[in-house]
Amino acid sequence: MDVRVEGQVVDAPEQGDVAAVLQKALSGKKFKSVVAARVTAEGTETLCDLSATVPAQCTDITPVYADSPEGLSMIRHSTAHVMAAAVKKLYPSAKVTIGPAVENGFYYDFDVEKPFSSEDFPAIEAEMQRIVNERLPFVRTTMSKADAIEKFSKMGENFKVEIIEGIEGDTVSLYTCGDFTDLCRGPHVPHTGFSKASKILSAAGAYWRGDEHNKMLQRIYGTAFEKKSDLDDYLHMLEEAEKRDHRKLGKQLDLFSFHEEGPGFPFFHPKGMILRNNLLKFWHEL
Repeated sequence: MDVRVEGQVVDAPEQGDVAAVLQKALSGKKFKSVVAARVTAEGTETLCDLSATVPAQCTDITPVYADSPEGLSMIRHSTAHVMAAAVKKLYPSAKVTIGPAVENGFYYDFDVEKPFSSEDFPAIEAEMQRIVNERLPFVRTTMSKADAIEKFSKMGENFKVEIIEGIEGDTVSLYTCGDFTDLCRGPHVPHTGFSKASKILSAAGAYWRGDEHNKMLQRIYGTAFEKKSDLDDYLHMLEEAEKRDHRKLGKQLDLFSFHEEGPGFPFFHPKGMILRNNLLKFWHEL
């Protein structure tokens, strides 16, 4: 079967995987930076893992590179799985919920007995690094909803059971890296080594499914990049932004303050009022 890859036509053996086809068309360096692929068959394009089998009637395979926006999102989502695996290793009684990629990173929500704090981050990051160093593959499996519910029920993961019960269809997909298995549509990066440039940023409370009537969970926020240099640049930007945080500057410069009587509402001090009035006067004179 002939398949186009970046302008080249290569032979795709029956029942072969996507990675094998891409290796025929790409240089070794380019192939190493591929995290997934878009496969076109019978006019339908599907985003899939590199380990996926090339479908019949496939005409095109488009590589998704780690340095693309889509590739970066996949790295971050996969890193959320790595973080969840680390948390489960360190806190076996923790229950996992969801862990999506977001605009500037990712998060994962956990049901734990004690809230997370910044003091917990070094141990979690150390365990994440161990998982990254092992370059564990993300292995996809599918099973019936009934079997998945039974599996996660035995694991005590009641939140996963609730999610599965709300999924349409008869089957669900799971991803495993090492001894951690999570319910997930995927796709994921080939292995945990792609999560080498990551950082835990903060922790906060979050209601299950965003409903205040549901249980309060613990959310850990983090970020990840393709390269450590990109991560360092981002962390530096956050540090600079923090230095310019108006809430801190207002207090340091004795301009305004916040009080319990009006959360989020600034109480202007004399110097702050002078500055405010001068700004308003300047604006009206424009």
